[in-house]
Amino acid sequence: MTRAIAAVVGFSAFALFVLLVHAPESPTLLPDTIFYGVLVLHTYYSVRFFSQLIPQNAWQIGADVLLVAIYFALALSLGERFRFLFLVLCLFAVATLKYIPSLGRDDLNAILRRKLKSLLSGIALTIYTIIVAFFVDPTIAAWFITGVYTFFSLHIMFVSKMYDMNMLAKPE
Repeated sequence: MTRAIAAVVGFSAFALFVLLVHAPESPTLLPDTIFYGVLVLHTYYSVRFFSQLIPQNAWQIGADVLLVAIYFALALSLGERFRFLFLVLCLFAVATLKYIPSLGRDDLNAILRRKLKSLLSGIALTIYTIIVAFFVDPTIAAWFITGVYTFFSLHIMFVSKMYDMNMLAKPE
């Protein structure tokens, strides 16, 4: 739980600093900031849950370092639509790669498959949003990804309760 709290405090404090000092005036700044806030909240539940289950090895540590760097880069790109979306795509891709090596564990297989499905859905959502931003409108795309991601994240965290220990016994 300490790692989860440290992540939330660190990412939130850095994002607040960026918003006060660096953030551009942009129509996508508000939806990007909301998305980032929901992402950090989701990260808290994910880190708190999976850090108890998956042992730290070189692969996990390397992925975690890369993910931390992406979170800080995301905060620096708030309001910069295409850079922000590219980094969201990188985050979902690296997170997917982080969990794949643990799939062989029978005790975690069902929950990891659900986690990977949600991450792959995040990749698909982000690719679609990049297309919408490029061909339609970046602001519409920003609100679209924020709304969809917020809805599904809240559902994962509070309705389906994916990060509840009782989910380990639930078949896929």
